[in-house]
Amino acid sequence: MNKRSIYISIPMTGKDEAQQRRKAEYWTHHFEALGYEVINPFNIADHLKKIFLDQTEKEPTYADYLSEDLLYLEFCTDILLCEGWTESFGCMAEVDMAIREGIQCHFENKIKPN
Repeated sequence: MNKRSIYISIPMTGKDEAQQRRKAEYWTHHFEALGYEVINPFNIADHLKKIFLDQTEKEPTYADYLSEDLLYLEFCTDILLCEGWTESFGCMAEVDMAIREGIQCHFENKIKPN
């Protein structure tokens, strides 16, 4: 049996970045403790930003970030939809892909914290 992997879908635009990063880290630890491989979009964003700055001396665009996130999501078995996902264009694109690909959806407000 293959290991389950979960993508954390969390609103970023217009949110307090430090607070959202802490929330994503919390869920990363939560799901790792349950045996999941966790894909944290902040890690993707940090890596993508470094590549772009090193190669082009420019920051990635919103479309660049979303495209990269969707590439990672494609290989996940599960997705966690964090509070505010319905008001986020990026999260809505992620959940659309999850539904089309048969990725199991989990909702932050339905999970009991550790």
